[in-house]
Amino acid sequence: MKRQFYIGSYARKEEEGIYSARFDEETGQMDLEEGTIGIENPSFLTLDREGTTLLAVSEVGGSEHGSVISYSRNPERGRLEAVTELSTLGGSPCHLIVDQQQRFVITTNYMGGNVCSFKLGEDSVLAGLADHVTHTGRGPRDDRQEAAHPHSAIVDRANRFVLVADLGTDKLVHYRLEGETGRLIAHHETKTAPGAGPRHFAFHPDKELLYVVNELDCTVSVYNYDSESSGLTLLQVISTLPESYTGESTCADIHLTSDGRYLYASNRGHDSLAVYQVLQDGQLAVVEYASSGGRTPRNFAITADNRYVLIANQDSNNIVSCRIDPESGRLQATGHEIQVKAPVCICLV
Repeated sequence: MKRQFYIGSYARKEEEGIYSARFDEETGQMDLEEGTIGIENPSFLTLDREGTTLLAVSEVGGSEHGSVISYSRNPERGRLEAVTELSTLGGSPCHLIVDQQQRFVITTNYMGGNVCSFKLGEDSVLAGLADHVTHTGRGPRDDRQEAAHPHSAIVDRANRFVLVADLGTDKLVHYRLEGETGRLIAHHETKTAPGAGPRHFAFHPDKELLYVVNELDCTVSVYNYDSESSGLTLLQVISTLPESYTGESTCADIHLTSDGRYLYASNRGHDSLAVYQVLQDGQLAVVEYASSGGRTPRNFAITADNRYVLIANQDSNNIVSCRIDPESGRLQATGHEIQVKAPVCICLV
C-alpha cells in the first residue's frame, strides 16, 4: 500500500516549496507527485487530526514577519489550496503544532523571539490570533545565543500545558494553555545546561517522560514529567555522537517509535541518526549511529507501523528511507531515495 506524505523545503515564493509524495509500505520506495508554489520557505508542516487541512509556516527572516498558512487538502490527490494566511508577528517562524483538542495552533518564531497561539475555526482553518508572548534573555554563546530563540513547542496529553524550547536562553518555558481562549499563561521555566540549546521535544507515548534534543551541545535530555504541574525532573543527559568524533555537528530532530521502545535523534555534521533503546525507567542506551544517507539531516519521520524512517537531508537535496529492525531499532537503508531541493520537513498522512 502507498501512503501519502508532504515535504517542506527552503524555496522562493515563485518556486515549488511544498511537495506531495507517495511511500510504498512494502518496499520503501518513494515517488514525488506534485509541488505547491506561492509560499516562501515552508520549513515546517503539520496536519489536523482529520487530515483535511495542512498547516505550514513561511520562514521569512530579517525584519520581515513570517506567516502561518492553512491549506485545504484533497485526500485523493493530495493537492493543496491555500485558504488563510496570518502573520506570526515575528521573523523566522520555524515550528507549529496543533493542540490536542484541535482548537489552536502554536507557532514559534526563531528570530522574532516570540510565540503565537492562533484559533482554528471550522474545517481547521486559521481564524485569528488568540495570544502572543515574547521571550527575553540570552545564553552564553555569542554566535547562537545572543537573544531568545524559541525553536519549537509541544502540548501535553492533557492539553493543559505548552512547553517551548528556547535555544537562545537555554530554557524550557512552561505555559498553561487556557482551553477556551487559547491564551498562553506563564507558568514556570526549566533551565537546561548552559550552551545546550534545546531545540525539539518528544513525549513518551505511554509513560510520563519527556525527551529534549539539544542542538548546540549534541545531547538528549531525559525528564520525568509531572502532568499535574508540568514539572520536570532530569533523569539523564546522553550524547548523540560517538566518543571518537571530533568534527563539528549540531542536532536537529527527535522522535520515538509509537510503542516507545526506540528513540532517534538527527546529527547535522556527523550526518547520522543516533539510535537509542528506551530502558524500563525511560533512560536511553545507545544502539548505533546510523548514516542519514546524505548531508545535514534536518527533519525525519517514523511511519505509524514503526517499520520505516524517512530522512530529509537538507544539503544533499535528498530524502532516503530506512527500515527499522523491530528487534534492535537499528536502521537499514532500503536503497530508495528521491531528489528534492533543500528538504527540511516530512509530514506523514
